Amino acid sequence: MDSYLKGRGFKDVESGDSNFEGLLDQKSGEADAKQKNVSEDRPQEKAVIYEEEGCPKVELVSEDGRPTSLVIHLPDGRLLEIDCIY
Repeated sequence: MDSYLKGRGFKDVESGDSNFEGLLDQKSGEADAKQKNVSEDRPQEKAVIYEEEGCPKVELVSEDGRPTSLVIHLPDGRLLEIDCIY
């Protein structure tokens, strides 16, 4: 069966193109390393914005005076990190 785009000025794409890499095909470690390298170059400031007995502690992480993430310390020891994307 012919491609729908055949004869319309587009080149046929061969299946199994070795140059194609899907977003989910990347190793998670590689993607995390790329993101962490960007933020490690800038100085980060941490400030506790909420801390009360029996409640989760909330920290604000900022770079150059601009909030970049919220870190919530849950009672069971886990951390919930929320990125602030502008």
